Amino acid sequence: MKTEKISVSSLNDTLEEQLRRMLVQATNECRVLQQEIEVLKKLVNDEQEQKYRAYVRIADLTSELGKLKS
Repeated sequence: MKTEKISVSSLNDTLEEQLRRMLVQATNECRVLQQEIEVLKKLVNDEQEQKYRAYVRIADLTSELGKLKS
């Protein structure tokens, strides 16, 4: 009679275990994406703030130039 060796890793590789690993991987990917979203939101916010300050500076300089011309 031939005995077949079954490895421990194949016994533990049930469908539930495969799904658990997929869930852990998806959760980790989701966490990374959420962190990237937060970084992008901050970058967009900083850029908008810089644009606002630039427009204020342009308005100030335009006003000052108008005063100098008159």
